[in-house]
Amino acid sequence: MLELRDLTKKYGDLFAINSIDLVLDRGDVFGFIGPNGAGKTTTMRILATLLNPTWGEAYVGGYSIYTKPKEIRRIVGYMPDFFGVYDDMKVIEYLEFFAAAYRITSGRRRVCNDVLDLVELGYKRDALVTSLSRGMTQRLGLARVLLHDPGVVLLDEPFTGLDPDAADRLAGTLRDLHDGKRTVVMTTHDLDRGLALCDRALLIARGRLVHAARRDEIAASNFRETYSKVTRGAVG
Repeated sequence: MLELRDLTKKYGDLFAINSIDLVLDRGDVFGFIGPNGAGKTTTMRILATLLNPTWGEAYVGGYSIYTKPKEIRRIVGYMPDFFGVYDDMKVIEYLEFFAAAYRITSGRRRVCNDVLDLVELGYKRDALVTSLSRGMTQRLGLARVLLHDPGVVLLDEPFTGLDPDAADRLAGTLRDLHDGKRTVVMTTHDLDRGLALCDRALLIARGRLVHAARRDEIAASNFRETYSKVTRGAVG
């Protein structure tokens, strides 16, 4: 579903990401785990076709980020770390606005209500967006990227700024997305939450992929120990 070949992004002499090679299969939840500044967001923005690499290639759903960005955007839902909302809109109006942008015409209200129920915000459909808590706003953002039923969902630090209760609710919603059909890629520096959610954990540091393990391999592969070294700057 996703393939990265020698993917590299430089800013002057600084490597934001450096020669990443990776293949991610359909249907799993993948976590790019690493400290702030590791290159996680840069990788996500490239996969979402919002940023071009300096060199290398990436394919999403078989489409090249260079030649087929429109096709990629049709199959990808991307939720950045921070995103703007329209405070003077009701929740349902906000979603209907984006559903129209996705050119969803048949059953638009039904689609919006369905994604609201999925993220457990159905009872807030007539509330103003400005009245939502940070955790509810994150779930609304997730509802927005699910409107067009994307095959790939990219979530950049979805738990940032959430209290433990709100983070747990969002994590529960993300588990519901794990249906074997949709590929979910998330970034986080929250090691415990990332390992609990992801089928495959990918440790990134200083722009390089330094460790990878499936959920049942985490303990045996010393993933936590390597993460600890990364945060101390001993690896990368």
